[in-house]
Formats: sequence, structure tokens, C-alpha cells
Amino acid sequence: MSGENTLAKQMIHDAISTAEAANTMDPDSMALAILSGVLRHLSDYRTRGDLESYIEYDLDNIVEQDMVITRGC
Repeated sequence: MSGENTLAKQMIHDAISTAEAANTMDPDSMALAILSGVLRHLSDYRTRGDLESYIEYDLDNIVEQDMVITRGC
């Protein structure tokens, strides 16, 4: 698993855990906030079509194994 994947998983886990422990936050809302923030960040340099394609790919390939992240190969 790439270092980026490992770090992203830990950050998401920590944010969801924080939301679960807080009376004023909801874990599902936290996950959606993370997704929204990432999409906004990526939209600065990726097209909508690129994002839609990536999201569709991810949804089609959700499995229990880690996805392979390539670096421009």
C-alpha cells in the first residue's frame, strides 16, 4: 500500500473517531465533509469529467483490498 493511502486511511479514521466521540458531530456528516473537501481541492486542477471518471472507477472497484495508486505511469 502506498504511503499516501496509509496516511489518508489514518486521517479518515481519526476524523471519524473524533466525530463519534463528540456530541455535536455525526460520523456520516464527517465523511461527507471529507469527501466534499477533497473534491473541492481536486477541482482546482482536475476537470469535472476527470473527477467523475475517477469516482465512477472507485465505486465500480470498491473491494476489501487496497487500491493501487500510480504515480503517472
